[in-house]
Amino acid sequence: MFDDQHPLKHAIVAIIEDGDDVLMIERAPMDTWPGYWSAVTGSMEAGETQQHAIVRECMEEVGLRVKPRRKLWESITKRAHFVLHWWQCELIGPRDVTPDPSEVSAYRWVKRNEISRMKLMFGDSRWFYSEIYPATRRAADNGS
Repeated sequence: MFDDQHPLKHAIVAIIEDGDDVLMIERAPMDTWPGYWSAVTGSMEAGETQQHAIVRECMEEVGLRVKPRRKLWESITKRAHFVLHWWQCELIGPRDVTPDPSEVSAYRWVKRNEISRMKLMFGDSRWFYSEIYPATRRAADNGS
């Protein structure tokens, strides 16, 4: 599964928060896995930090300015193609989403506690939003 011939690529997952709302995007028909709902995601470029990749991808995919706050989780995709770096991000500009139609077919601001009930979602995303995210939010709310 892991070997030097097929090194894992690194990608970011930007959990964009605005109060109790989180931005979810539906992948465009020409993107990989069209119709799936997820956070803003994207591959990291050579020499790029996770934080820089987040700022770049959020601007490119949805036209939003964000500030990466803290890394919440790290996972490897089911087929072991990517290491995903999940980050909590604060919206620092207007909430006006401008989706790139080649990557995003729709978007919704969803209450944090309702995300895990969305219909078509990757298994690791569903796990994150039902188990990991609530625990990290409780820790943050308790000052940990």
